[in-house]
Amino acid sequence: MRMETVKNIVKTNLFRDSLQLMQLSEEAKKLDGVVDAALVMGTTTNKEILEKLNLLTDEGKAATANDLILAIRAKDESLLPRIVSIIEEMLMKPPTILQPAVDKMHFSVEAALEAMPDINLAVVSIPGRYVKEVALKLLEKGIHIHLFSDHVPVEDEVEIKRYASERGLLVLGPGAGTSIINGKAIAFANKVRRGAVGIVAAAGTGLQEVSVLIDKAGLGVSQGLGVGGNDVKESVGGIMTLDCIRSLEADEETKSIMIVSKPPDDSVLKKVVKFIEEETRKPFVLCFLGTKRYIPPKKLAKRMHSYRSLHAAALGMVKLIDPEKYKIAKSDISLKLSELKKLCKKLSGNLKPNQRYLRALYTGGTLMYESLLIYRELLGKDVYSNSPLDLKYKLEDSYKSYMNTVVDLGEEEFTAGRAHPMIDPTIRKLRLVEEAKDPEVAVITMDFVLGYGAHNDPVGAMQDAIIEAKRLAESNSREIIMMAHVCGTDADPQNSSIQEEKLRSLGVTVFPTNALMAFASALVVKRCKISDEKLKKMYNEFLNV
Repeated sequence: MRMETVKNIVKTNLFRDSLQLMQLSEEAKKLDGVVDAALVMGTTTNKEILEKLNLLTDEGKAATANDLILAIRAKDESLLPRIVSIIEEMLMKPPTILQPAVDKMHFSVEAALEAMPDINLAVVSIPGRYVKEVALKLLEKGIHIHLFSDHVPVEDEVEIKRYASERGLLVLGPGAGTSIINGKAIAFANKVRRGAVGIVAAAGTGLQEVSVLIDKAGLGVSQGLGVGGNDVKESVGGIMTLDCIRSLEADEETKSIMIVSKPPDDSVLKKVVKFIEEETRKPFVLCFLGTKRYIPPKKLAKRMHSYRSLHAAALGMVKLIDPEKYKIAKSDISLKLSELKKLCKKLSGNLKPNQRYLRALYTGGTLMYESLLIYRELLGKDVYSNSPLDLKYKLEDSYKSYMNTVVDLGEEEFTAGRAHPMIDPTIRKLRLVEEAKDPEVAVITMDFVLGYGAHNDPVGAMQDAIIEAKRLAESNSREIIMMAHVCGTDADPQNSSIQEEKLRSLGVTVFPTNALMAFASALVVKRCKISDEKLKKMYNEFLNV
């Protein structure tokens, strides 16, 4: 009788990019005789995942972060030599991930610049410690930069941005997950129509959410410029935030400007507001995602509007530009408080008394942060996270939820040596099933972020895990309320309407905005037992314009 067998082969000191390894893993799974396979770097995170998938052996356990692990489950041990030989051959071929999208690959900055002397924008995605050398070389040539890289030393970021600013060039990032430039999506960005709204964002999925909602309202984006989260901190001083505002103020296509970020440091906020007052004339919408709403100075009250959520900021911008479209948009993406309470009472009707917690599994960091702000108001401060508002509520173990838990699966502890969860859903699939085993869980929420760079079918990739989670609950005579928000447009490669319909067919309640989903999930957990006074106040701050 043939028995399945698991084998790990460790390639010492061999590095491959996480995207290439993900692609190779999928190809390996298609080989005859392979039950499951994974090619990963030997990081702690990856070894933990292999163990949960029952793909880790003693050889794999001994691998270091600099080693590459080939993990294979075969139908029979006799098939392994052929399978291993094919996978090793695949591994040694040049990467093919980008080849369909480009005519030619270049292996140095100099070679690329020589072949394309007219380029004026470069996307840089390399380890942070090497960024300065490459960035300065590009800036010397008069080339703007979208810096996708993380972990760039702050002193390097400041030097690069000052150098660029002196030359009238933009450096978007570091950690700029999203930009939209002249109608082109850069990195993780959505296909949205062009229009009159310019966006400066120190928040990647924040830029995605507001640009998508503006698009769905029938308006469009002139430019969406992601400056990176550090730019609004005192250490960097808002160098690129100011330069981007200056660029949008001078841009004839841009009629109004939106700024999206977590609350800037006080010194940067004063600098930005002073610049807007003295150097601009266009109307502004501010979305500083913080525990308190920012109140603009009286001098700017007529042309500066401030909101606490991405949902409200997008509606506020639409109202500013086209009041008629605003009425339609508000109807499309909002629910009256009475309707929302009615829906949540219905959803919570079959929950057991001990089902009192929610688990939010996010791939988008800004969307996660927005939810934490809403939960803080509706559930109380003791909402736990791997990236909490208050360090007192930081999870002891990011892999284990406690009480009400909101997790950013895009944080470093989950992405070390592997692709971001917007691309590779493996970690969230495993986490979803684990959460469903907890008898105290009432609600599980998830974001599905579409666009270029993201998984080509994120809901389809999660389908088996959603079905399994529901089965686990039902086998224990429980019901888990699953909620989702799809951040995307029908013009995206994944098509938001198709993704939403897939979710509904799986019994998942879909919400048009992340803020609305967070609000609803809190109401379900609380069985709508929140004082009317508090509920109305929070509804008006986060969902009403």
